[in-house]
Amino acid sequence: MKILMLHGHYSDIGGAEVVINNQIAGLRERGHEVLLFCFGNKDIDEKNLIVIKEPESDFLKYVYQFLVNPKGYARLKQTIKSFKPDVIHLHNIDKHILTFLLPVKNYKTFRTIYDFGIVCPSLWGVCKDDLQVCEQGIGIKCVKHGCINPFLYPFYYYLFKIKYYFQKKRVHGFTTATRLLKKYMQNEGFNNISVSPYFASKQYYIPGNAKGKQILFAGRLEENKGCESLIHAFNIVIKSIPVAMMTILGFGSQEIKLKSLSKSLNLDGNIIFTGSVPHKDIASYYLDSSVVVVPSIWMENSPVVIYEALSFGKPVIATNRGGNPELIKNGYNGFVVNANNPKEIANAVINLLNENHVELYRKIAENALLSSYRYDADKYIDYLEMAYGKL
Repeated sequence: MKILMLHGHYSDIGGAEVVINNQIAGLRERGHEVLLFCFGNKDIDEKNLIVIKEPESDFLKYVYQFLVNPKGYARLKQTIKSFKPDVIHLHNIDKHILTFLLPVKNYKTFRTIYDFGIVCPSLWGVCKDDLQVCEQGIGIKCVKHGCINPFLYPFYYYLFKIKYYFQKKRVHGFTTATRLLKKYMQNEGFNNISVSPYFASKQYYIPGNAKGKQILFAGRLEENKGCESLIHAFNIVIKSIPVAMMTILGFGSQEIKLKSLSKSLNLDGNIIFTGSVPHKDIASYYLDSSVVVVPSIWMENSPVVIYEALSFGKPVIATNRGGNPELIKNGYNGFVVNANNPKEIANAVINLLNENHVELYRKIAENALLSSYRYDADKYIDYLEMAYGKL
């Protein structure tokens, strides 16, 4: 089968990118011919990869969200004509929605939905003023809760409705990793949605170890990821476990602010900021960690970091946002806590790393590894082949 995959931005860093690369590798192992077409920082034209350089102008990037990138549109039409795909699999295409969807008419199309941007114009899925979960969809409530600038609301409304219209017309099947997002999509009028969790590339047979008292955060350093809340939680943890250390793996617009916060709390000696780390190099960070924390305040769909942490046998502490509770069972393979609640995060960490709770840690670490076996690469590729066949 010839599969053309379309993605918004070419990178080796990010949850969606990890999932896409795993899918491509698995499909190629089955003998399928897969071509990846996306936008990026430079032009690439290879046998299995085409990258169209995005304009350097932020204004043009913004305009192309609402209209069409002429260079990308023309090259995609040419690629479809020459490659003659059996299936076109769309991924994160929201910033190039018309550029990607206009040329795919009359082809079998399938889209993976990675986040709540399909139902929420701000992507967050929560009200930014009070961080309460929103009922999703676009409306004046988005302005009221500070999620959309009132002067930009007409543009967001237009773009959101265009996305809805063309996806419902041009995409024949959708998949997402959580039952929760499927429900929200159905509420917004989407049909033909199937659910299949992601998978980690492999499991690591390594016994859990709480002795190092190492806490790991892996993700973008953006407000929605909740890292500020995690640092405040660590400030509580350190008072009970003075030898605890925390590694913050990732980069983003909040990095300077988070480093400043760490210093102001006198935690800079206990917190390590790694900056950007290629995905191929992050295994050692999981190996050295005792527990992985996912403190998100937005509606995570199904974070890849959770799959990876479980595959290393690491207990996960995750907030009760989005699909996190579909992966983490409280007291079994980790703990689920309320979002934006440093005290709850701290209590969960202390509970796991307490010297008197060695047996609790061992059991939850074992369960973490066991639960990762559900998320099998072969089963996921089976699922994709079946989904393609039904289009």
